[in-house]
Amino acid sequence: LELSDKTYVLDPATVERYIGAVDDRSGLYNPADDRPLVPAMAVAALNLRGILADLGIPEGTVHVGQELDFRGAVHVGDGLRCRVALLQNVVRGEMRLVSLRLSVEDGTGQQVMSGKTMLLMPSGTARA
Repeated sequence: LELSDKTYVLDPATVERYIGAVDDRSGLYNPADDRPLVPAMAVAALNLRGILADLGIPEGTVHVGQELDFRGAVHVGDGLRCRVALLQNVVRGEMRLVSLRLSVEDGTGQQVMSGKTMLLMPSGTARA
């Protein structure tokens, strides 16, 4: 079941905000390059933005884990299609464990990231 399908463009301002927020000192992103590279976790964060926007994640939710596979470089200015699908939705008492499949493709349809993430949330308020 697909829960989110968003398209984004990673512009320089977005990448720079991400780097500042996480205090990235890797030097991977160099705005002076012709086609600056985007840190891989910035791509993952962009994919998670779709989850937050489309699922209405309730207060009290805990991100309990993730597995990510990065398959290609992403450059500033690239268009990305970020999709999220439901893998598992288990309710146990007051809590719900939701497992989501993540997929990010570049503008040519090449998958640049895949993986899954798990959320533990109050069972009475989740839309998944």
